This record gives sequence, structure tokens and C-alpha cells, in this order.
Amino acid sequence: MDKTERQTTKITREAAKLTLQTMRAEGGTAEFDFIHLVRHYPGITQAELREALKIDKGAAARRAAHLEAKGYLVRRENPADGWSQLLYATEKAEKLKNSKAGIESAFKRLIS
Repeated sequence: MDKTERQTTKITREAAKLTLQTMRAEGGTAEFDFIHLVRHYPGITQAELREALKIDKGAAARRAAHLEAKGYLVRRENPADGWSQLLYATEKAEKLKNSKAGIESAFKRLIS
């Protein structure tokens, strides 16, 4: 790896750290991956999320309930089986995505 690649890698790591710190201040770190998957796969089930995130059933249920209470997602009954629930991101979740992008672009402007 040449010097330029090392510097680019370091900048990327620092941007990720700044994003994480800022999101912690806003209260959204541990749940961000959960929200990210729901945004990218509308109608995903908790079972699919559990598998993707490698978390247990209880953790997925608690996280979904917590995010629903905070207004980041909604749960709807799955018409295919009548008992599982499909998860969908809300507008508030979309704003969180835009917030993360804003943090990253502010960091890039700072180092330019």
C-alpha cells in the first residue's frame, strides 16, 4: 500500500469515527444498522434482520419495538402468514440517513 492509499484509509477511518461520535450524541448508533437494513429492504421481517445482523430473537424484538416507539419504523402484519410482521422505515429514518450523509460531507469539507 503506498502513502496515498494509507492517507486515504486514515481519512476514511477518521470520518467514520466522527460520524459515530456525532450519531452517539444524537442517540442513534447501535440501532443504525437495523434502520439501514429496514430502509434498504422495505418489508423485511425481524427473522431476516436477525439473520443479517447475527442477533438473537429477543434483541431483534426489543430493537424493533424501541425504534417503533422512537418513530423510526412501523410494523405491519404480514399478509402471507398472518403472524409475522413486516418492518418499514418512516420519514424520520430517512432524515437520519440524510443526517449521516451531512456529517460525512462536513468532515470532507473540513479536510479539503
